Amino acid sequence: MKIALLIQYDGTAYHGWQIQADPETIQGHIERALAKMFNTQLGLIGSGRTDSGVHAMGQVAHFEIDSSNIPVANICRALNRQLPDDIRIIASQTVDDRFHSRFAARQREYRYQIAQEPNVLSRNSRWHVRYPLDMDKLHEVSRSILGEHDFSSFCYAGTETENMICTIEEAIWQETLSGDLDFIVRADRFLHHMVRMLVGSMIEVARGKWSVEHFNTLLNQPNRQSHVVTAPAKGLSLVKVSYPEAIQPMWL
Repeated sequence: MKIALLIQYDGTAYHGWQIQADPETIQGHIERALAKMFNTQLGLIGSGRTDSGVHAMGQVAHFEIDSSNIPVANICRALNRQLPDDIRIIASQTVDDRFHSRFAARQREYRYQIAQEPNVLSRNSRWHVRYPLDMDKLHEVSRSILGEHDFSSFCYAGTETENMICTIEEAIWQETLSGDLDFIVRADRFLHHMVRMLVGSMIEVARGKWSVEHFNTLLNQPNRQSHVVTAPAKGLSLVKVSYPEAIQPMWL
């Protein structure tokens, strides 16, 4: 039986999603809770790795088990009793055998949040940018990344993936009622640090330090050794992971 979990977490206190030998991770906490609940070690596979300090509103993961004496819909509540308050399982559901949280994912959506004024209540979820920003330039460079591009210039230099081509289906900057900024980006895949590097580089354009032409050169002449600015992890959240309709979990 294959069971999928819909997960939210505040990544501030954790060394990312992926389980590691020593540091605290999101995957590590949930796997320990599963082991305690089912009295056996179960492997949890996430839709993707989020870095240290990155948050999630809609991370998806799955595990396999022969049977469960707990109704599947109640597994989320049982797990939450074992988890710290900054990790929550929102839903649990049996899924099709073809489902795979990572390899079957069709789209992922991220949100990056920026505060233009300091706010102690959002210090762990928004990057405070103290410079005046040109919204027209932010809109211009966000439009330029739409479609299929080689994002070699906007990924971690140590990334082992050879294929750097991603298709961006949505990339928009929005101003909130409070005057903060949200960047929403949705694509078929993302590279390591890609969203943070795109945001950091866009801010360089919007504050007048880089030209739009320089940003477009980085985009259109991909170079793994390019110098770009990486936005802090704390402003980034994984919002949603989507799957083909036939295997999309219908979260309750």
